[in-house]
Parts: sequence; C-alpha cells; structure tokens
Amino acid sequence: MNIKKRICIVFFFLLFSCFIIPDSVYSYVLFIYRPYLEKRPVSREKKVTLHGEFFGHLQLPSTFPSYNDLSGKEDRWNYGFRNIIFITENTVFLAQLVTHDDNHSRTKFDWHFSLRQFLSRNLVLIIGHDSNHDLDHRSAINQSRYYVNRNYIGLGLPSKKGDFYIEPFLWYLLENTKQRGHLDLSGDSPRYEYGLRVGRWFEDRVGLHFQIFYQTEKLFSRGQTHIADLIVRIRLLDWLELSAGGGIWKDIKTSPSGSKQKFYKLTWGVAIPF
Repeated sequence: MNIKKRICIVFFFLLFSCFIIPDSVYSYVLFIYRPYLEKRPVSREKKVTLHGEFFGHLQLPSTFPSYNDLSGKEDRWNYGFRNIIFITENTVFLAQLVTHDDNHSRTKFDWHFSLRQFLSRNLVLIIGHDSNHDLDHRSAINQSRYYVNRNYIGLGLPSKKGDFYIEPFLWYLLENTKQRGHLDLSGDSPRYEYGLRVGRWFEDRVGLHFQIFYQTEKLFSRGQTHIADLIVRIRLLDWLELSAGGGIWKDIKTSPSGSKQKFYKLTWGVAIPF
C-alpha cells in the first residue's frame, strides 16, 4: 500500500472519530461517476482497498433547512466522505457520511450504506440504508432529536461506455420512520422511488454528474416530491477537484394541508479523490 492510501485511511478514521464519537433532512447518496476505478476485490486480494473521496462545500444561496423537521437556519456547509469497496468482481459496497453546519454549529449528520450486486452486465440488485440524525436540536414534533431512516431494495439498469454512464433505477422502501411525502411533513409515506443517474467526463478533466428521483406512494405514479442534483467537477490534480453545482427538492402536487413548497441550493467546494 502506497503512502497516499495510508494517509487516506488514517484520515478516514480521524474523521470518523471527530464526527461520530462526540455525538454518538433527507439522506441520499451523492452520485459521482468514476469510470476508471481499479478493481481490487477483497475476495481476490485478501485485503480491503478503498476508493472514494473526501469533500467539503459551501451552500450559497440555499433554502435547505438545517434540521430534519425542516426548521432552523439555512444549511450552509457540508463536509464528508464516501468510500467504495469491491467485495468481489460483481459486488460493490458503498458508504457515505455527510455532516451539516448552519454557519455557527454542526446541526446533523447523514449516513448512507448500499450494496450493489451485479446480476448481469446491465442489471444490478441494490440494497440500501439511509439515516440522518439531528444532534442537539430538540424538534417541535416530539421534543427530542428528530431522525429519519429507511431501508430499501430495488434494481438498477446501468450502462456505460468509456467516459459516459447512465442508470435508470427503481426501489421499494421497506421502512419509513417519521417520513412523509410532502415538504410540510404531511401526506402518505412514500413507498417507491424511481429515477435516473447520468455521468460524463470530458477529456478526463471536467465531469458532469446528474441525478433525479421521484418519491411516490404508488408504483409509477407521478409522485409527491422530486429531488434533482447536478454536480460539475474540474480535476486540477489527480488528488484535487473543484466542485460546483446545484440541487432542488420540490413538491410535485399540493399537499393535503394546502401547501406546495420547494427548497433549492447552489454548492461550491472541493473534493479529494483517492
């Protein structure tokens, strides 16, 4: 293992300790397409090789709220990491941590874990878990630290050619805790999510990464809300990228309480891939 990977692993555990040990809106995986990751499966190499990135970005302007009950100041800073481990040639494990800051204090953190099992070249089984936890904030909903988690299982149809990647996906939400379909926290609990991910690198220096997905209580209905993200990466060095983009989280239909809300953000930051 070279010195760069040793430093990344040490930094990973330091970051984990800083964020999780002292403290014991919505969480979803950050989509970044990396077309040329070197596969070193644990099953073959008999050791764990990490791929991924550390990232940090400023959200400005942003109307995304700080807390899971959709209250508080605007979410201003995000820091985190994502790791990819090839367990076998066709089995991939992904983990992601995102922390949130309102420009004065850390407000919450999000975890994402997923297992992707390729059934064929263009068909993948996806099993995942998302959770996000407020830190010291006491929610007006239940006077405690409000959290949301969910487990899901579904399928993706990935297709890639060189620097281009596209994947439609659909999954079923097995569990929803304190989650509702509309941004005013009313409506039915979503049971399905379906969407699309698209990634493209140009000259191995500029990357475009887009995802959109819909939440719905009925299969293939128009849905209650949708979330979309576009991230642009400019590779300055092999280990340093500039990051810019934006996101929107929006009600599609008017909620039972009569509101139709949306949140938006622009993001600016850096990423350190490894």
